[in-house]
Amino acid sequence: MNTAAPAPGRAATATARRRAHRALAREVRRLAANFYYPFLLLPPRRRRAIFALYGFCRAADDVADGPGSAAERRQGLERYRQALQATLDGHPPGPRWLALADAVEAFHLDPLPLQTIIDGCAADCAPLAVDTLQDLERYAYQVAGAVGLLSAQIFGYRDPAVPQLAIRLGFAMQLTNVLRDLREDAQRQRRYLPREDLERFRCPEAALATGPVGPAAPAYRALLRFEVARARESFAAARPLIPLLDRSARGCPAALAAVYLALLERIEARGYDVQSQRVSLPLPAKVGAVLRAYAAATWRP
Repeated sequence: MNTAAPAPGRAATATARRRAHRALAREVRRLAANFYYPFLLLPPRRRRAIFALYGFCRAADDVADGPGSAAERRQGLERYRQALQATLDGHPPGPRWLALADAVEAFHLDPLPLQTIIDGCAADCAPLAVDTLQDLERYAYQVAGAVGLLSAQIFGYRDPAVPQLAIRLGFAMQLTNVLRDLREDAQRQRRYLPREDLERFRCPEAALATGPVGPAAPAYRALLRFEVARARESFAAARPLIPLLDRSARGCPAALAAVYLALLERIEARGYDVQSQRVSLPLPAKVGAVLRAYAAATWRP
């Protein structure tokens, strides 16, 4: 397999590239406010690349969550994989791919994590149940840790400790997503919290869909308290990542971590009720978290 990334779409005009990048920026703003404001903290060149990476991940996720049978969605992801390979071979098949090709070339992105992200989305095409923490970490690496590795390349770094720290931050963010989306995932027959954790707290799996109500409420709250603490520990373990990145990019991952930590706080404040209403941050709280994190990350020596 040829993983070289020649100049993206040599026939593509500068106007076509600009249009592709602007379209992705609008998409991120419309679909992912938790990411959009931290992404704005990046210099334009890095920002365009991170928008392109987000667009790649979001489109793959949409295929996995889309209509059709599990087999049909897997086929859709194989077509997506073929489009990725065409892009890596210098023939991006559309605007989204043209933007990704620009990012791959500009930051020498490793193609393997891009393939790994598609693998993780393929796992979501059928009922999924995680048994152990190791299983959760393996899945989280595919859908979030690999994104962290690519993001670190875009942010810029020299210290060899950065890749593992980026993977740890990806795990913390993915576990936060898992806790926020318990009801939706249960409806899709997905359980990402390890079976061993449910057994430890004697929490029935059905409680993940119903939340802190009924006889299982104490067990459910104990489980969620444990998982929130695990996510916080992972954010803390990843904290040394920020000062190891290029100074111009530090504010973005710091802001992302701050937003996700604020989501954990809201989950706690709601008594771990993530079922009756989707947990989110009001815009003022989100912007405040982003600006405080940016200031702390960029003003340090």
